[in-house]
Amino acid sequence: MDSDYREPNVTKLLEKLEDLSYSESIAFGQQNAAHIGVTLINRDGTSSDVYNLCGKQPAIVGIDTLSFYGYEGKFEELVKVVKQLNKQGVVITLSSHMPNFSLGEDDFYDYSPNITDGQVGGRILPGGDLHSKYVRFLNRIAEFCEECIDVSGNRIPMIFRPFHECNGSWFWWGAEHLNDDKFITLYRFTIDYLRFNRGIRNLLFAYSPNGPIYDKVSYLRRYPGDDYVDILGLDFYDDKADSEQDFFEVLKASLKIVYEIAEDKGKVCALTETGLRMMDTAPDGKYYEGLAPSGNRNKKWFTNLLDTMMEMESSRRCCYILTWGNFSETQFWVPYATSDFRHEMCDDFVEFVNDKRVVMAPM
Repeated sequence: MDSDYREPNVTKLLEKLEDLSYSESIAFGQQNAAHIGVTLINRDGTSSDVYNLCGKQPAIVGIDTLSFYGYEGKFEELVKVVKQLNKQGVVITLSSHMPNFSLGEDDFYDYSPNITDGQVGGRILPGGDLHSKYVRFLNRIAEFCEECIDVSGNRIPMIFRPFHECNGSWFWWGAEHLNDDKFITLYRFTIDYLRFNRGIRNLLFAYSPNGPIYDKVSYLRRYPGDDYVDILGLDFYDDKADSEQDFFEVLKASLKIVYEIAEDKGKVCALTETGLRMMDTAPDGKYYEGLAPSGNRNKKWFTNLLDTMMEMESSRRCCYILTWGNFSETQFWVPYATSDFRHEMCDDFVEFVNDKRVVMAPM
């Protein structure tokens, strides 16, 4: 991507990610780590469940546009969190669980396709009846980028990851609900509007289909073009009841494809979402969106993941891993400890974090 679209500190961030890509280490991240967690007392960016357990902050912290509208936080508070994390050398990645714009203005938890009203993605493009609503949404993202400034008054660089898991069916921008051409047009419009209409130059951009990936053609099917992507990502969760080895082998094969594409295009790659999801495979028969409180089928999942990532050059070239957030005692992706509870995977996670091959903050 043309460096003219970037501020100097954004170029420096990309260079850091490139250096990581060709090192023998990988950065660890978690979604919402610094303002949402089970053990957090202050939700101001100064701690995290990871920090409280290991004494180290994640190198990467994910946030989401949901926080702009009071769901996972508040706009003004999140600006303060980002500033605090930046002081600690933490890199921010911004995802966007966009609302279904054909529904209510504040209906941010309904991502359904709403087929009866036509393709939402097409209706928010220029000329569509919902375009003005989408522009208001993008303006809020721009305002956030403008307000997140460091101690020197420079805008804080972030990785923007819109329209994630675009090859799935669970979001209105997914392949079953928005055709490839309109998806690419929407992705490009979104980036162009932020860069040119709003002058936002402190963002890198990530493209992150859902795994597994079986070939280059399927991964690139909805690729918006080299001028719109800096990071080739993969979202891939261990959420099947099959053997762990099967997941790790498929992960390596998927990352090999992503890495080869990244090499061809001169991009970096990352495992932009991952984690062990117990679903209905926990011993108590309950569905867990993340780890189970006990009885997890692989208690060394984190160190197994690290060893898997380091086995092959292609998976070693990933610059970072990001797990999802710790929302409650029954919905969490990273183990935690309290005064009267220590999760059965804490020791493995501490070993993972302290491994010399894992990069934590400061980046």
